[in-house]
Amino acid sequence: MTKFKVIALALFTALISSCSSDNYENSSADSYFTFTYDSKVQKVKSWEAIKQGDLIEVMGTSEEGIAIDFKFNVYGNLYQVLTNPTTITSQIPLLQASENFSSNTFTFTLENLNTTEKTVQVKFSGKMYYDAYDYESDFVNVNGSFKVSYEEITPQIEGLGTFAKIDGKDWHGLSFYGTVENQQTKIIYAENDGEYSIGIAFPNYDAKTGTYNFTSNSNAYRINFQKYDVSTHEYINYDVSGSVTFSTLNSFIAAGTFNLTATHPVTKAKVIITNGTFKESASF
Repeated sequence: MTKFKVIALALFTALISSCSSDNYENSSADSYFTFTYDSKVQKVKSWEAIKQGDLIEVMGTSEEGIAIDFKFNVYGNLYQVLTNPTTITSQIPLLQASENFSSNTFTFTLENLNTTEKTVQVKFSGKMYYDAYDYESDFVNVNGSFKVSYEEITPQIEGLGTFAKIDGKDWHGLSFYGTVENQQTKIIYAENDGEYSIGIAFPNYDAKTGTYNFTSNSNAYRINFQKYDVSTHEYINYDVSGSVTFSTLNSFIAAGTFNLTATHPVTKAKVIITNGTFKESASF
């Protein structure tokens, strides 16, 4: 199943229209932005950055007419990378890092986040695809690093995100899209740049807060769990059993907590998910 990320990325403010205070001319002396595109060094002439709660966006623009735009969280998870031309008449293509398990083909390292001085430092390298949903698509290699100052702005919605321990390791994700299953059940899918996807399911109509035990056979009020298979380029749907508490559930926000055990449908290998919390947009 192809997953198109369309919801949460709209929560990032467009840098070109909203962030003009942080650029090359007024950044601190130790700021920098290096960028190589298809083995050609780009002369980055300006950069801009914003932070909204846990979300950060950084964009650099080169003299050669290429912009590279990163969207990520404070925990170091990369949500999206784009390269695009800065003029309409340019022949430079719009490229994107893989939208499925992007850390498999793109290395993104958050080296430092200084919330006192409001600076962020990153190294990156990887493939930028012509089709971000196709691993076999043509691509261009990029690499580089930056340390820039950011402007902090108030998020449109405070505290968005899904968090859990997966086999004891912290996992931080965000909803990028949702679906309606059989016209009855809404499913919000939270992901990051890793291989896992967590789906939060509840009735499309007359949804009620409360605590619910669930299995894979539950029609609603359940948590789905998927793992991306790099050999088939598809998500594996795990069998699930657990409990979920919805503390807020309306047309705008779904929030609550969960715990579950996910079982591979063939190998029966188990994944234990604990301490789960979520607050995600339900508007779709």
